Amino acid sequence: MYDDPHTTQSHVTQSHVTQSHITQSHMTESRAGESWQDEEFWAAFDEPYDTENRPTPWYRKFARVFAGLAVLGMVATGALIPWGTLIDRLDNISDPFEIREYAESVVDESAYAELVTDMLVRPIGTPGVGGFVSNNPATGLITVDHRGWDPDDLRSVVDHEIGHLIDFAAWGPDSAAGERRGGLGSEAWAECASVDAGSRNADGGLGDTQYHCTNDELAIYQATMDELGEVCSRWGERSCLEVSALRLDGR
Repeated sequence: MYDDPHTTQSHVTQSHVTQSHITQSHMTESRAGESWQDEEFWAAFDEPYDTENRPTPWYRKFARVFAGLAVLGMVATGALIPWGTLIDRLDNISDPFEIREYAESVVDESAYAELVTDMLVRPIGTPGVGGFVSNNPATGLITVDHRGWDPDDLRSVVDHEIGHLIDFAAWGPDSAAGERRGGLGSEAWAECASVDAGSRNADGGLGDTQYHCTNDELAIYQATMDELGEVCSRWGERSCLEVSALRLDGR
């Protein structure tokens, strides 16, 4: 796995913008360019103009019925978007410069910010992949997908990738899997780094993917970090950082 670019999955909902359809008001005009008044319209068809007794058009009588049936149909099929979901979508970050700025702010808040050499935002093109780092060789560069990001999801992905960089710095590419990360899988380790940083909650179970961090796995992550004491980057300006496990048990 460490011979290939490392990827991490983030399930996010793409941002959607609903455009309203604006109905333009049309005015019927005579050939002379003058607008028809109600009296003139009815006179043109030899009908008396009577505002009180004029019959209501059939489509107006049933307009509310039609509208009610349409709403019921959308509710039954789930076509209506809950207001909370719509507001969340409007809060998404989609501009590449804003994505980079927010991701860099997450890095700045991390105790392991010095492990990150740069942040790149570009379309990754692989469904379900929100970001990745490379370990052959490790460069400290975090690549994030150019998409509509929920801020919490973006924060979790960045902290996940920092978790991979901690792994690469602590053990290097030549260490056997059983000799590193306290026996945790690579993605479980990175997910626990995200939990430890406070970006997401621990999982209730392993689920059906490799992207999980249970309370037991979090305890292994934190104990292993304590044993390390420090991590030293193997790229860029090589420096050593004191380990700082936040110990956010139960999150």
